[in-house]
Amino acid sequence: MRPGLPVLTVEGLSKRYRRRVILHGVSFSVGAGEAVAIIGPNGAGKSTLLGCISGERLPDSGEIRVCGTNPFSDLGAAARCTGVVAEQPFLYGELTVGEMLEFIVEVRRRHLPHVAQEVIRLLRLLGLEGAEGALCRELSQGMGRKVAIIAGLLHRPSLIVMDEAFNGLDLPSADRLVEELAERRRNGAAVLMSSHDLHLLARICGRGLLVAGGAEVTPLSGAEWERWRSAPSLGLNVAGARGSHQPDQQNS
Repeated sequence: MRPGLPVLTVEGLSKRYRRRVILHGVSFSVGAGEAVAIIGPNGAGKSTLLGCISGERLPDSGEIRVCGTNPFSDLGAAARCTGVVAEQPFLYGELTVGEMLEFIVEVRRRHLPHVAQEVIRLLRLLGLEGAEGALCRELSQGMGRKVAIIAGLLHRPSLIVMDEAFNGLDLPSADRLVEELAERRRNGAAVLMSSHDLHLLARICGRGLLVAGGAEVTPLSGAEWERWRSAPSLGLNVAGARGSHQPDQQNS
């Protein structure tokens, strides 16, 4: 990736399912070190937006650049740059935890130095130390999500995409993951995340995108974001406040 380029650029992204328009003309960028929240009610299009960015869903129109790469024409390069924790993470049930993580490293072709030590560190971070020999199909939901988080972080991605990644995490592991994301950001990684825990988004992120029904996406930044952080909601109070507050002019 060339210095100075945003980690993620989305321009004119549109997506529909049958006759329903989910996203229309969505444009924003995320720079190195930023954490951006995707906010909105169920069914508004948050997972669709994140899925298009991660390459899991094909948009109808628009352009996406991850580390300067189109994820649909060069999936391998984009995947090496991106760490994804999906709302419904997929693990190969017949692999052990250790084998699953080894597989992730091979698939992404990121033969990083000290990768074995990094595996151990992340297992310890999320309270899975000693679970390397457990079959993925025998893991609890919370343990499986922790393995998926490790798989998304292991290759040191420049863009971390998290869709409800904190679901089912115990509080100590969640707190340590927040600290890990902050450290990754200090080292230049960008974070794009959704969560039903709005206070978590307010704690981690520095601005947001409100995805509402009818394909509308509204950027929240600056003073408007600070108002949202003071009383996190699905955004209805923020939208209603636009008549009584001067909107922040900073683009997302």
